[in-house]
Amino acid sequence: MSFTVHARRVRDERLSPARRGAALSSAVVLYCPFGYTWTHAYLSLFGDTRRDPRAMVTALEVLERSRTARTAEWAEFSRRRTAEKREAHRRAPSAADRAWAAAPRWPGPDLHHAHRVTVLRWSCLPTPTAAELRRAGLTELERAVMTQVDAYLATDRPNPAAAAALGGLLPRLREAAARTREERTGSGPAARADRLRMMAELVHWDRGPEPADPATGSARP
Repeated sequence: MSFTVHARRVRDERLSPARRGAALSSAVVLYCPFGYTWTHAYLSLFGDTRRDPRAMVTALEVLERSRTARTAEWAEFSRRRTAEKREAHRRAPSAADRAWAAAPRWPGPDLHHAHRVTVLRWSCLPTPTAAELRRAGLTELERAVMTQVDAYLATDRPNPAAAAALGGLLPRLREAAARTREERTGSGPAARADRLRMMAELVHWDRGPEPADPATGSARP
């Protein structure tokens, strides 16, 4: 079933809270900017999304705002890519476009709140011992990422300097996460490598409002 059908069921007061909560979970399956688990974790900030119908509707509205913004972004991206193919003969998207398309982002007006809250939660998860990080070759990355994460969390607004610094570290973080993928369980070094990468991605893509495209007046990816 479609996202719209699940959303309608979340709002259907004739259904039991259990069925409405299940419908919200199904909607998250279809649209989950941070992956299913962490998208659900963010939405849980708005109340008990398994038992409280009012919290379910509030969470759905937050999710819908992001989904609507994402749809608009993709429409603008498609328009721009069509123009580039026709006018500049650019058949393949640029590296920046590919990075934007693959990034874990929460589009829309809640972007900063969603990114900041999720980074804060990840930063509080268990950390491997210094010896474990050293054996996994993560000591330097751990220090570099957490220095910028702490700077980002120190203020309640996007931090362009931290975003730029972490953007520069992303290739190394992606390599470290891929290198340890087969071991990614629990709170060990492999899981930490992936969390460092995700925190860096979220800080990097929390840039505040994007400048408008002069041709359309809408934000450019």
